Amino acid sequence: MLACVRSAVAVCIALSPLLACGRSPAAAELTAAIASAATPRRCEDARAPEPAAQGFAHHRSGWIAAAASPHHVLHDGFANPGASTTLLAKITYGELGKDLEDEAVTLWIDTCDPQRSATAIAHVRADHDGLARFTFVAPSAGTYRTWVSVDGDGTLAAGQLFVWAPGTAIVVSDIDGTLTTTDDEVTIDVLDEYFEDLREGEYAAAAYPGGAELTHLWHDAGVPVVYLTGRPYWLVEHTRTWLHEGGHAPGLVHTTARHRDVVPNADGVGAFKAAYLRELQAAGLRIVAAYGNASTDVAAYAAVELAPSQTFIIGPHAGEGGTVAVHGDWAAALPWARDRARAP
Repeated sequence: MLACVRSAVAVCIALSPLLACGRSPAAAELTAAIASAATPRRCEDARAPEPAAQGFAHHRSGWIAAAASPHHVLHDGFANPGASTTLLAKITYGELGKDLEDEAVTLWIDTCDPQRSATAIAHVRADHDGLARFTFVAPSAGTYRTWVSVDGDGTLAAGQLFVWAPGTAIVVSDIDGTLTTTDDEVTIDVLDEYFEDLREGEYAAAAYPGGAELTHLWHDAGVPVVYLTGRPYWLVEHTRTWLHEGGHAPGLVHTTARHRDVVPNADGVGAFKAAYLRELQAAGLRIVAAYGNASTDVAAYAAVELAPSQTFIIGPHAGEGGTVAVHGDWAAALPWARDRARAP
């Protein structure tokens, strides 16, 4: 009997935002509340914030903002429900990325309230590298649209927060040379990002056939996709656009935050990817499949003890380290993903 009382109290506490503890709601209402609490939310439809420009604390900041267009980045993040988490933003202006230093910035989030726009949840100052770190308690499980705004001029950048319960199954995929046909695509993307006025039209990185379908097999079965790429942070919006326009499934996009992590060797991008994979695992997330093309992908996946039988490598390094070899396109990998996605 005591155990039952404790269980009831635990449920009441867990559902406290939805229920008034101590009361006796109807059975149907209680069932609906429990189902609502257990179902991941998708909070992505709120209007973007429209903060008024409040003026800068430093004259130099006003000069920078007046002379160049904003190129801010808000990194996607993940967290467990109710856990403390930190989102990182980079505040810069101009094609060369002039950092905005010692200025106030604000983090906003979509709270799934249809009657209002995004809600401000954290305020910090950017450091001497233009970095802003927002620490807060994550909401319930779900996907949340986020924004960072610069208080001085009201400029914005968007991102997403993915809140996953421990035990959630996820898949991880590289992008360049894995979903795109070669690693050279990122170099061309950089040229297109910064020198598109010298080119005719816009360059679209070529994609391997079957790659978009592969990501949707997982996503549509309820298994989140994490796109883990060695691309630099200033290509994050470019990358999100390419994934969307190429028909790839929505997912968390994680790029490098430091230039040294872009270097294509074990100490650069290899270490960067292994460290992030460990963060995912430390949050209790289960990586049930991993996709890549480079030796650094093979090494990073092996470093966190992902099974070679669940590690799929396309291109010249296919099969390296006992991984599953994929050649030409992703068609051969679809049946396994289709079967596994049903019971990850």
